[in-house]
Amino acid sequence: MIKPFSKWFACVTALLSLMTSTSHLAADAPLAIQGAKIIPVVGDPIPIGTILIRDGKIEAIGKDVVIPGEAKVIDGTGKVVMPGFVDAHNSAAMTSANERNEIVPFLSVVDSIDPVAAYFEECRRNGITSAAVVPGNSTLIGGQAAIVKTAGQYVNDMLLKRDAGLKISLRPASGNRMSQLARLRKELDKAKKAIEKEAKGEKPDAATEPKKEGEETPKPPEKPEGGTEETKDESGAERQPDNANDAASQAAGLEALKKAVKGEQPVYIYCENGMDVTAALQLVSEYGLKPIFVLGPSCYKAAELLAKRNETVILDASLVFWETNPRTREDKKIIVPQIFRTAKVPFVFQTEGFGARTSLGSSFFWYQAATAVKYGMSEKEAIEAITLLPAKRIGIDNLVGSLEVGKDADLLILTGEPLSISTWVEQTIIQGKVVYERSKDHKIKRLLAPVAE
Repeated sequence: MIKPFSKWFACVTALLSLMTSTSHLAADAPLAIQGAKIIPVVGDPIPIGTILIRDGKIEAIGKDVVIPGEAKVIDGTGKVVMPGFVDAHNSAAMTSANERNEIVPFLSVVDSIDPVAAYFEECRRNGITSAAVVPGNSTLIGGQAAIVKTAGQYVNDMLLKRDAGLKISLRPASGNRMSQLARLRKELDKAKKAIEKEAKGEKPDAATEPKKEGEETPKPPEKPEGGTEETKDESGAERQPDNANDAASQAAGLEALKKAVKGEQPVYIYCENGMDVTAALQLVSEYGLKPIFVLGPSCYKAAELLAKRNETVILDASLVFWETNPRTREDKKIIVPQIFRTAKVPFVFQTEGFGARTSLGSSFFWYQAATAVKYGMSEKEAIEAITLLPAKRIGIDNLVGSLEVGKDADLLILTGEPLSISTWVEQTIIQGKVVYERSKDHKIKRLLAPVAE
């Protein structure tokens, strides 16, 4: 009897010991950044201060923060610490932007986000710690956006908000602007009528009623024999994916549109030009949408109209360009941030994406902010436009965008002032973990290596 008991006791002791050691390993030691200039965004900069991080959150920040003995300390002497940049709109994080399928409100970008995409690597290298991943602009109703951290092994590790907004575009993917608007109204009208039916206690249409348990999903029509299926239907529009006609997909799409019409979730509206802005404002008024305006370069012509909304807009990556007057043939320099500031329209920036650069500077948020400063914006406003303002615009400012006690420890350690061309990101920290170190960046080392004669 004693031997079995001894074995049982030894097993229990070993198990408890393993659990204790595992628990100890799981709890990360606090992290402190000491002696750096701190730009919290809210409040004045701290010339020489300390940030204490515990369990992925900012625990303390200030001049006289007491650092616990078990903390790992990063020497920030001569460095600048600020919040990580927030990307309010991008499509580069997906394996495909899903722009061939025009009316797919039931789709989610979560199913297409690639954690090892080059976009995320570039984000960490260049200081972007949170990003809204949104369907592309060449669509009609492109599906659901999501907001993620830019580091993580799996999508679920990165996810901040799954259904972060529905994407619609007023740039014709096929046909013209008149047909684009007509088709968009048709889909929004379906949602509006469904809401009205619900209010009266009526049942939804059979075609859009959610599939009952055990009920088989109708099979998509078979492809014609001989050759591949054409990519466009009889009207010239792109064919939808097979599941676009499924009852379950239709029901899910209708629910997404109903949320948009009820104002329960935002709608990213891409406007290519000023005329699109006018149409977008009409749609917002007509259907009660909660818009996030994503603007093309020539939307500056509608700045006065957007000023009446008093909402933060997302500018195109082309902030400064030349335009020829079609009547006088005179060239005029267009300075987009200056025009929007004069109209008193708050704005945030957008980059071209690291995979499709037409110019080097417009791929970086610090450059976009520095360009706005060059044309009259204060440095404080410009820094806010790449941190706290986009976080507010996409609804995550309770977590990120500024350095405050209780917020996620998403921050950057810079070699100098944020908007200086000679400044590098020394380290990127997301939720208290160092996810990028320039000293270990082999690509940068190869780029800066001296060329042998």
